[in-house]
Amino acid sequence: MEYTGKNTQLMRFLAIIVLIVLLGGLTYWYNQANKPKVFPRTDAAEGQVISGFPVDLVFDAKKITESYSIDYGRSAKQYTAEYVSKDKVIIAYLKADKYLRDNNYVIVNQRLQPTVANIYGTKSEGDVNVLIQQLTETTTQIIISTVKKGR
Repeated sequence: MEYTGKNTQLMRFLAIIVLIVLLGGLTYWYNQANKPKVFPRTDAAEGQVISGFPVDLVFDAKKITESYSIDYGRSAKQYTAEYVSKDKVIIAYLKADKYLRDNNYVIVNQRLQPTVANIYGTKSEGDVNVLIQQLTETTTQIIISTVKKGR
């Protein structure tokens, strides 16, 4: 087949179109592969603890201020409860420490100060993080997150 000026121009034009489509496809694929994942959050009814949260982790709650779960697919599911307690920081900390030890968690991080404390425990099924903060003389805020690993 003999190439003429018109055939050469047509081949160049088709090559440019194929290149544009290819670059567009690769750009789309790259953007889809690197898009941040959004995980669904499910909130509990006002004043309630989300289903799946270990309720024995709620110590002397005056008021549940927030509770929710986040499903990370097959890797993990997080349950969080935030509440106000009448306990002092040291008492809430000791209750959380006892819960973790009684339930065979390994304590990997802990801090106790007069107005703030935290304790973090882990085991093969999941982790528990407890943050305790004194808000007023009679009110302590407690935020507890549990993560259940792989399902």
